[in-house]
Amino acid sequence: MVINSARQTIHTHSMIAAGDCMLVAVSGGLDSIVLLDVLAHLRQELSFEIVVGHIDHGLRGTTSAHDAAFIQSVASAYGIEAAIYCLTSSDLKGGHDEGQEGAAREARLEALQRLADETGAARIALGHTLDDQAETILHHLARGTGPTGLRGMRPVRFPFIRPLLDVSRSDLHAYAAQHGLTWREDASNSDLAYTRNRIRHRLLPELRAINPRINEALGRMADLAAELDEATTFLVGEKLSQLLVAPNDSGTSMDRRALAALPDSLSRLILREAIRRARGSLEGIEFAHIDAICALVMGTRSHGQLSLPGLHIQMQQDELAFLPTPPEQSPHWSIDVDLGVTELPGGPVSLELEVVDMSEGDLASTGNDPWIEYADADRIHFPLRLRTRVPGDRFSPLGLGHEMKLKDFLINERTPPFDRAAIPLLCDSQAIIWVVGMRLSDTVKLSKGTQRVLMMRLKGVQ
Repeated sequence: MVINSARQTIHTHSMIAAGDCMLVAVSGGLDSIVLLDVLAHLRQELSFEIVVGHIDHGLRGTTSAHDAAFIQSVASAYGIEAAIYCLTSSDLKGGHDEGQEGAAREARLEALQRLADETGAARIALGHTLDDQAETILHHLARGTGPTGLRGMRPVRFPFIRPLLDVSRSDLHAYAAQHGLTWREDASNSDLAYTRNRIRHRLLPELRAINPRINEALGRMADLAAELDEATTFLVGEKLSQLLVAPNDSGTSMDRRALAALPDSLSRLILREAIRRARGSLEGIEFAHIDAICALVMGTRSHGQLSLPGLHIQMQQDELAFLPTPPEQSPHWSIDVDLGVTELPGGPVSLELEVVDMSEGDLASTGNDPWIEYADADRIHFPLRLRTRVPGDRFSPLGLGHEMKLKDFLINERTPPFDRAAIPLLCDSQAIIWVVGMRLSDTVKLSKGTQRVLMMRLKGVQ
């Protein structure tokens, strides 16, 4: 029964192709020993190769060494190569959402991927069972989860495969007894300090008293949740594509008003998908984060920002941008400039200033380059200074006819907050005359009476 179930699961989910090499993760416990035996029986029929992979945590003294020796002997009995990876303290990264349990699990999976790379294995087989699936779903429920968490573990999550996911642990015991298999018991599996063990030894027995087939019921729910999630993900992706505006160098933006007009349930799903695409995963993203973004989108303010784990959300007018965690603000600088070429701090950008003799018509023909601007030299109060912005800066944008806060001008131009500090400002002794690359001041614009023209060019901009 166990072999037939594994064979069916491998075929249903196209887990491995003929000629591939599979790394079988073997801890020495019942699940992994049965997994190895089952795959050893199927390897010739399905034409794949096997390498045993074992992760030595090094946390249990001589017991860890005995586990490794046991794995070597088991692999040798099957005529299979065994690859062992010894975890170090640097492999166990802190700060995982699920604490030490989650950090240890991630370290094991990363170590298995290293072994797969070293041995040329295309897939990594894990021994998770139907019982493990039930425990995982209950763990997700206990921590708080949405529909995605109800999927539990999937049979395939490249490069990992789970051929025994439809098999119960009791069936593994029967299989092991029938085939005379031996395994090693891990005392930590009985330690109720671990959440999963409390679920296994306390919660699930209570649920079996209500439904003796609770594992199968949770497994079916996981399959249905996965089907629903797959369909929802497709539909949400389609809708997200309609909401996206052209991506820029900093990140991706979507239409805020269109998002706000959608039903709340759909907009929340779209936000989760946008975050997943921007960050690569939803790890560390909680309901409170989605709530905060929704409040920002639905609020009356025209702009705002939020910091999420590994992501920055910025709203300006009708756009909601998903940006990488912003870098530190650029330091303020200020330098004197004169006619000729002046290097900007940090290079290789430079400012060129030149008084030119050119008709107004000729000037208009060169007005498409944002890094070149022309001003009436006789309206400028020399000397000139090039600097970055300071609090309280004001500016008279060309065509507006009155002065305004520089900050408001940049907001209106939809300049990302973390780009504003680096924008050069060309100033005379009285005011900002050019927000470089963006707008000339109305106070120094050319007119029919202009006699001398100051040509200003920023060079070396990428």
